Amino acid sequence: MKTLVSVWIVLVAALLLAIGGVAVTWPRSEPQPAARPGLPPVPAPEQQAPLVATAENSSWHEQAQMPTRRAYLALAAVEGYIYAIAGQTPEGTTGAVEIYDPEEDIWTRGDDKPTPSTYVSAAVVGTDIFVPGGCDAEGNPAQTVQVYDTIASSWYEANPLPEPRCAYALAALDQKLYLFGGWDGKRYVSTVYVRDPQTDSWAEATPMDTERGFAAAAPLRDRLYVVGGYDGERELTTCAAYDPGADDWEECAPMRVGRGELGLVSLGGQLYAIGGGGWTSYLGFNERYDPAEDTWSAIETPLGGEWRSPGVAEFETAIYAIGGWSSDYLSLNQAYEPFPFRIFIPSSHQQ
Repeated sequence: MKTLVSVWIVLVAALLLAIGGVAVTWPRSEPQPAARPGLPPVPAPEQQAPLVATAENSSWHEQAQMPTRRAYLALAAVEGYIYAIAGQTPEGTTGAVEIYDPEEDIWTRGDDKPTPSTYVSAAVVGTDIFVPGGCDAEGNPAQTVQVYDTIASSWYEANPLPEPRCAYALAALDQKLYLFGGWDGKRYVSTVYVRDPQTDSWAEATPMDTERGFAAAAPLRDRLYVVGGYDGERELTTCAAYDPGADDWEECAPMRVGRGELGLVSLGGQLYAIGGGGWTSYLGFNERYDPAEDTWSAIETPLGGEWRSPGVAEFETAIYAIGGWSSDYLSLNQAYEPFPFRIFIPSSHQQ
């Protein structure tokens, strides 16, 4: 009898332990960040950040990490330095300015942007870095245009945008700034604003045919290409080329996958779309556009699955992708060299 009782006690204890284990390991609902109306929610960091999956023979090379982990930042290259400006950190919206020296592979600190902001982009005119608009921590877009004078290492304000904007695409061509789409506080828009450097004024140009935010823009020859983006429901494969002289748009071949919060640069007569996966599409590769063939081709990526809103800029013969979001805010600093070898052609006048 005692043996039966002992067995019964052991079984009951085992059952209670099992129930307790289920209670401990059962998935619990984690508090999620509140979604700003119309804008994607700020993601909650996971327990562990992803590893950078760069192969030994990769064209991507890991550089000194950015001091501040962040996404949704602006990145610009000026006079041998790369400037990382503002964005979103684990602690919230920031105005931090950190300056990277690619030759020495070191970071230094610049003067903070006067207004902390996220969902921003930057474009360079001369030695000045223009950072229009941006959103605050509540998702409210701004109208101000703040400019970083890289010579004086200080900020000043230019004339404001006609309307508040964040999550826009931005590019410079022939000293003019072009701002495409974005979030106006209520919806995604298709408007295009052009800044005249002579008058420091903004004028409206022919709009895009798609209302979207989180697209990317870059100049290539005499056109400005605007690709990807997010329309509130899905990431887009859209590619369109704007002709400033004619104030008109032309379609170009769509990307292979939808990309929102991507980076776009032109290098060697081609466009490179970096990152931008993870909302509604899986990031398995980056893409390169050949305007002569009007085709996109896959190129390798240092991160898979998702990589949203890295700061992307070209410097000499390399493309730098810094920060972003991939399961957590990143301090990642990767350089991609599509043309790793420089060709030296001897002069015919050599003795």
